[in-house]
Amino acid sequence: MVSTREAPLAERALGVLQVLCHRQRHYEPGLCAQLGPALLQVLQRLSVENVGHGPGQGHTEQAVNSLPLVLKLLCVTQASDLPLSSSYSKMDGVHFKLLYHVSNIAGRLKPTDTESLLPAFSYLYCCLSLSPAHCSDRAVSMLLSNSGLMDQLQTALSSASSEASLSSSACLPSALLCCSHLLLSSLITLQHFHSAQVHRNISWNLHTAVHRLLVQKRNTDNLLLVSYLRLLQALLDVDLASPVMCVSSGPGLVGPRPLGVEDGALYPLGSRGSQCLSTVLSGLLLQKHELLLRASVSCLSSLLGFLQRKSPTTATYVVCQPWSRFLLYCLLGSGESCLLHPAILRLISLLLQHSSTAVLSELDLLQVMEAVERRGVKELSQEAAQALRLLLTQVLSSAVQPPTTEQHKQRARNMLESLGLQTPAESCSPDLHSNILRVGDVSICLLDFSLKADSCSS
Repeated sequence: MVSTREAPLAERALGVLQVLCHRQRHYEPGLCAQLGPALLQVLQRLSVENVGHGPGQGHTEQAVNSLPLVLKLLCVTQASDLPLSSSYSKMDGVHFKLLYHVSNIAGRLKPTDTESLLPAFSYLYCCLSLSPAHCSDRAVSMLLSNSGLMDQLQTALSSASSEASLSSSACLPSALLCCSHLLLSSLITLQHFHSAQVHRNISWNLHTAVHRLLVQKRNTDNLLLVSYLRLLQALLDVDLASPVMCVSSGPGLVGPRPLGVEDGALYPLGSRGSQCLSTVLSGLLLQKHELLLRASVSCLSSLLGFLQRKSPTTATYVVCQPWSRFLLYCLLGSGESCLLHPAILRLISLLLQHSSTAVLSELDLLQVMEAVERRGVKELSQEAAQALRLLLTQVLSSAVQPPTTEQHKQRARNMLESLGLQTPAESCSPDLHSNILRVGDVSICLLDFSLKADSCSS
């Protein structure tokens, strides 16, 4: 019905399947896996009918109407699959064929066909993020060699980067831009990991992105902000130098030419851009949005790592600004639930790592330990326990100034010992009830927003 009947009936059928897939774990765990081969057959047919003669030619009305619905159903089945399902342990068979056909269709659609591009980008992103490292090389290589797909991503980013789009209400849908950012972040990360060949890169203006985060964040959807931070994080992790993206700078980030030593070392972000991005992240850390909080802490971690590699003095300067102390003051006074959030514990570890006690005082660390003692180690989530373990290890190490009294040191040791008994030290992932979170029409791979410590074995 979804793929062959008229629009009203097809949409109702899609709604019923969405409910079935969402509830299928309670009575039919293999339902989504069974739908895979059927969806593959439909996509093979639609690939011929919809784009068989090139963009804009040979379209049948039925194919045009059913394609976005079929792609949405594919995203629904993907999001409803069991956590860490064995179906993603190998990128071959049905999954690889689905990936191939979806990417091929996406690369040959008109850029204005956002109704089909959105679920296509969303599906491709989650496929890459869910594929284990040992079998994602084929997937990322195939997508990077698809020039039509890369052109679509370039069109999406160029549309968002233009001054007209920033001020116009009739711009690219934010959900499509969000999926474009998330897909690109996975492409950048996996290309770097596998050293995959890039046939066509994408241009992106870093100045425009930072400016939007700095000036227009109040008028920007939270999910779009999350995707901007995820893309920035992926780029910072590869020192803003990826064959996938050609990142350009602007006068708002770096000083006049010839560039100074510091701006040259940090190009294309520059010294001024580093401070602007740090200010943006500090503001976003005060928001009450779960994904935005996680994305902000992860992006800050990548920013400080980038600065530490390129200009250690700049990293220390950025962390030791007055707004860092003000940020910490606000967070410490926001209640126990905020203080023991894994993202906040990770943030405190970052501040301690990069500033020693220039920002954090002994009283701040004691406040954290007292909050843990009141709640109890057993009540902490696995992810919060891991973040706390890292923080206590830093406190007790010789690299940073430990608590001044032996009593406080012993409290930290006892707490660290309790953490070792309560949670497996080798685990750095939160307890997830699903691989994917659906937010409207956008699929979010939750593992991309788990808080990763610099060293999970610490």
